[in-house]
Amino acid sequence: MTDPTTPNPNESPEDPASTADTSANPEVDASSASTTPTSRRRYLIVASAVVILLAAAMSILFLMQRDSPLEAARQACGAGREDWAMLGDDGRSLTLRSVGEERTGLKLEQLQCYWAELKVPDAVIAEIEGTRALDGRQSGEWEDMGASWIYHPDNGLQMIITLSD
Repeated sequence: MTDPTTPNPNESPEDPASTADTSANPEVDASSASTTPTSRRRYLIVASAVVILLAAAMSILFLMQRDSPLEAARQACGAGREDWAMLGDDGRSLTLRSVGEERTGLKLEQLQCYWAELKVPDAVIAEIEGTRALDGRQSGEWEDMGASWIYHPDNGLQMIITLSD
């Protein structure tokens, strides 16, 4: 009787019969098994693809969850009370209310912080600061934002800033 682990000199190494079940015999060197490198290579390719897909998904989630410029400005400049700087429309609008003679609100320094954070152009700031109660609602636009505001000495400035689509 012949030993099944002894190689047959008539079989070539490329013969599928000679490598049929090398994993069943622990005495056979693992590096000599022809399916092991292929299995490892497939595993590494699949693992790499999964890692790349996970990284892409995490990047997309990070970008989706990042604050809008309006939310970032509110965090940087503060809100005082909630009704002085209100975010709306899922972070796409911001209503600012300043102090007036009969009303509390954001101080001029806080408004200037918002304007700096949101990169409001000097021309629009000049229009805001020059608005009188008789002028009614005014508006201005810059980059990817727009604003409308109204001013009365008793109530202060009410300004609504929105992100453009």
